Amino acid sequence: MDTAQLPDVLLRINTLKQQGLSTEEILQRLLETGLSGDAAQRYFDEWKKIRNEKKRNAAFVYCGIGVFLLTTGFMFTVFLFTNNSNFNFALYGLTIIGLILVFKGLIDLMS
Repeated sequence: MDTAQLPDVLLRINTLKQQGLSTEEILQRLLETGLSGDAAQRYFDEWKKIRNEKKRNAAFVYCGIGVFLLTTGFMFTVFLFTNNSNFNFALYGLTIIGLILVFKGLIDLMS
């Protein structure tokens, strides 16, 4: 791969994907720019690899924040329960927010 040309091609693929073009249409447009079929496929595969890595990293962040909120909610609930205080927000609020973030992260991780 020509590293001087890689960022330009990746940017072009990204703009074509944002326009809603399919994989075949993107590869066809890359062929029209003068790239060989093998090079166009390698660039597209590299773009997919970078996109999936970013998505996976964001999913891990969502899961981590969700688990942190679940643990914090549990600790607050135990602390507030032993002090005979109102623990509804810690029990229900933090748990629901934590679960939503964990599930969003898992969905992004699986897709």
